[in-house]
Amino acid sequence: MRTIKLTLAYDGTAYAGWQVQPGATTVQGTLEAALTKVTGESIRVLASGRTDAGVHALGQIVGLRTGSALAVDVLRKALNAVLPPDIAVIEAAEVREDFHAIRDAQRKRYRYVIHDGPVRDVFRRAYLWHYGRRLDEQAMHRAAQVLLGTHDFSSFERAGAPRESSIRTITDISVQRTGECPDFRAGDCPDFRAAKMGLSPSEPEG
Repeated sequence: MRTIKLTLAYDGTAYAGWQVQPGATTVQGTLEAALTKVTGESIRVLASGRTDAGVHALGQIVGLRTGSALAVDVLRKALNAVLPPDIAVIEAAEVREDFHAIRDAQRKRYRYVIHDGPVRDVFRRAYLWHYGRRLDEQAMHRAAQVLLGTHDFSSFERAGAPRESSIRTITDISVQRTGECPDFRAGDCPDFRAAKMGLSPSEPEG
């Protein structure tokens, strides 16, 4: 058996989140179905984190075990040939046998985009949250700095969240007004706020 690490990008608009759920279309379920088509195996994958419904990813790390002899570049191309157009395997690499996508994650970066213009953006509505009044990004940035460091974030969780620990370390956080952008990834949009957070888990996610 080989251990493979995949790096995925996906548009989460059409999915009920990452994790497999009965009767729902999910990113994990779609990827696992594609792996079955390519390898003929029933493979369960493990991601470094679970995104919620409608959430996108630019670099989701996924680990899997397979008996397939396909070269990693051939595997990447084959998966991209059968995956829907809103999911792509950016990279595939063979890694050590004990690689664990969650335990080996050192940090994660989250980005939240807010459009604070008076009229909603119909073309980028899946990639931002619309707020109709102008926000004070400098005040928001100053307030956000209290989150830096190691804290217990249990008050941000739903009741009964299946995690061993709610203690996390935020290494950087900023709120800024950026420029006009034709692509939500570009990071240069004048009427948008991007809050960028780097988070390093102190404990593995459940």
